[in-house]
Amino acid sequence: MLIPDQETAVDFLNYEAVAKTIVALLKENREHALTIGIHGDWGAGKSSVLKMVESGMRDDRRVATLWFNGWTFQGFDDAKTVLIEVIVSELIRQRSTFGKVKEAGYKLLKRVNLMKLARHGIGLAVSLKTGIPPHIVTAALGGLHDLAANVQSMSAEDIKGKIDEAAGLLKPAEEESISEEIHHFREEFAKLLDEAKIDQLVVLIDDLDRCLPATAIDTLEAIRLFLFVPKTAFIIGADEGMIEYAVRQHFPNLPLASGPLPYARNYLEKLIQIPFRIPALGVQESRTYVMLLLVQAIAGEDHMGFKDLLALARKALNQPWRGSGITLDQVRDVDDAKREELGAAFVLAQQIGPILAEGTKGNPRQIKRFLNSLSIRLRIAKESGFGMDLNAAVLGKLMLAERFQPDFYDHLAAKAMLAAKGRVPLLAELESEDRDDKADSKPNKDAKPSKAAARRDDDNEKWLSRDWLVKWAKIDPALKDVDLRPYVFVARDKRILASTVESGGLDTLIESLSGGELAARAVEPQVRGLPPSDAEQVFNALRERVLRAPNFATEPAGFTGLMLLAKNHPRHQSELLSLVESIDATSLGAWATRGWREVLTEPGTPDRLRAILAKWAAQDENQILKRSAAQAIAPARKAGH
Repeated sequence: MLIPDQETAVDFLNYEAVAKTIVALLKENREHALTIGIHGDWGAGKSSVLKMVESGMRDDRRVATLWFNGWTFQGFDDAKTVLIEVIVSELIRQRSTFGKVKEAGYKLLKRVNLMKLARHGIGLAVSLKTGIPPHIVTAALGGLHDLAANVQSMSAEDIKGKIDEAAGLLKPAEEESISEEIHHFREEFAKLLDEAKIDQLVVLIDDLDRCLPATAIDTLEAIRLFLFVPKTAFIIGADEGMIEYAVRQHFPNLPLASGPLPYARNYLEKLIQIPFRIPALGVQESRTYVMLLLVQAIAGEDHMGFKDLLALARKALNQPWRGSGITLDQVRDVDDAKREELGAAFVLAQQIGPILAEGTKGNPRQIKRFLNSLSIRLRIAKESGFGMDLNAAVLGKLMLAERFQPDFYDHLAAKAMLAAKGRVPLLAELESEDRDDKADSKPNKDAKPSKAAARRDDDNEKWLSRDWLVKWAKIDPALKDVDLRPYVFVARDKRILASTVESGGLDTLIESLSGGELAARAVEPQVRGLPPSDAEQVFNALRERVLRAPNFATEPAGFTGLMLLAKNHPRHQSELLSLVESIDATSLGAWATRGWREVLTEPGTPDRLRAILAKWAAQDENQILKRSAAQAIAPARKAGH
């Protein structure tokens, strides 16, 4: 069963405390305008918190709660006025039987239409006091458009007549400025709330960080300029990093900073009075979250046993530092008929929870997508007739390597398909119990190399030196005696699964980044604005594409895109160097030594590049790479670095 990847009012993440705090703030500040921000990375659970707030306000008849998704309306209309239209229209729908709500609401919608005219630069200083119906305004504008189209074939007298006709239609009885229109709108909106018997209007704004910069800013401006009136509260769910990016894009000529903070951060903080930051899940929280998702998929959300387990989990998560998590017996007791299946789910959660928390940076959506991919592959194996040959825990462990160390996984898969009985000796060395003792002990210069060390080849050494892989190898179950061939076989269509389950609509961007330098440079602003989780997906997809290249004499498709992504998301710079270092030096072209100057900004990465270049310059099997690496090192030496 697939795990739904959508917002929910059921609290798996112990966010209920945040939602209850927000509800309490709303109730205590009904007479004032209020803006609250719920911040977090893409997939952190912002929408679920909004759903919990909505649920917490539902029973109060004196409160109207409205939901607005800016991404849904993007591209359909002016974002600034569409927010107002949606709110007014929803108030009319919810409170149509109260007093003169319909009359007051439709009057407000007419005023919004006038704002649209001003927004489009028509410059009409009109108000509702003019009494001009919308269809008259439309007719006048149509006449002016006809005049512009046929002016060359008309006489001076005809032109004057057309202008006088339009002026007569649009001549206002009393001109008003846009600021006066906004003032009147606020007054009438307050009257609408009184007519609707509303003590507080709560507007929940979701997915603002998915919108284009212009749409995001227009929506924020609508909140600030039009609807900042008493009894209104806005709860905005958005990644503040993406909003700051939208501010920088929309106001490119503004100063970088205003006081001690960047201008983009100042803009957001002046708008949002009370910010809430959703933290990433820790190890214990991730383990519990994985376990709850798996149990829910087995028993069902409405199962009483699952509800009891959920209550126990929330209690444990309130004080995770105490370490009093859910026990195996508590999970098995959810449903006596499914004790074995539930027990396996508990064990799997304990095994993969910690490293999944580290790999996904505690992101709930990424955890869900990983579990769905695992479920899909188990189903594919079952339908293909070899489901009994797969162990879910083994598959989950392999998928962790595939997801977070794809170059290692590709190496492992290739070795497994060629090895006797599908067993890879490298795994035995990674999983050996004495590796920790060896790492802690000081080297003895006089000691002879151990048999294990003598068996190591240079190819294995780079995997054995990765801390992530050492931690991964310690996860149960051990893989050294497992035939990995059926697991590799079921993952042979991983690119299909990635595009349908994990890509998150990033395929177009990935293709652009794989299309050469010009195509990649054209989408650099989009790359710069990616949230960390999306950047990681794009990096992994491009890395996989590079490693599939038939040869490395010329630059493989996607490498320029990788460099652009590492430049704009520095946390991937070390991974990019690992990728280049993992390729056999004898097959590398001179391209691998170029273009690094503007990419490597993280501490230590320039030194690591110099070490790689020095190694290439010292080898003799690839003379082209040797000369190019030596030339790349020379300028740094001349500069005294």
